[in-house]
Amino acid sequence: MGVKEDKAKVRAELGTIRTRPDERKEASVLICNRISSLHEWISAKTVLLYAPLPDEPDILSLIDDSKTICFPRYNTDRTYEAAAINHLNDLAPGKFGILEPSDRCNKVKPTEINLTLVPGVAFDKDMNRLGRGRGFYDRWLKELSGEKLGVGFDHQLIDLVPTEPHDVRMGLVITPSLAMKNSD
Repeated sequence: MGVKEDKAKVRAELGTIRTRPDERKEASVLICNRISSLHEWISAKTVLLYAPLPDEPDILSLIDDSKTICFPRYNTDRTYEAAAINHLNDLAPGKFGILEPSDRCNKVKPTEINLTLVPGVAFDKDMNRLGRGRGFYDRWLKELSGEKLGVGFDHQLIDLVPTEPHDVRMGLVITPSLAMKNSD
């Protein structure tokens, strides 16, 4: 079996695990508490968050007026850019139905981002991340400066994430019960 097939198998296996809304809420609080106590969070001035899907940790409570808060915005050329928001109501459903900054929100240069919070389907102890399978996010992550912090639930931490050359390793991975840092 090839890497693409291995990735599809992991996605299918983890896709069968459902987190109840109360479990998601409790786990999200623990994750946000872990993140907000990290040096990388405290020192960051510009942070790229994500608009959580129902099967991802909800990190929106991390929005902090002392930081420039950005979210990904999908472009018609199938790339992403970061755009800063002032309020949650600056977000609107985008191309895939995921909330993203409206066109009136200012673009932020990739070099201005100090910390990026990255959702994933799976993570491993080597800081590898498995995304949803299109590769857009990984290609964009390579352009972003600053630390990449993978965010997931405990069941998303697996022994080995199948990887390809375009996959981007995280600098940190946070789950409700664990904080791991890349030793490289």
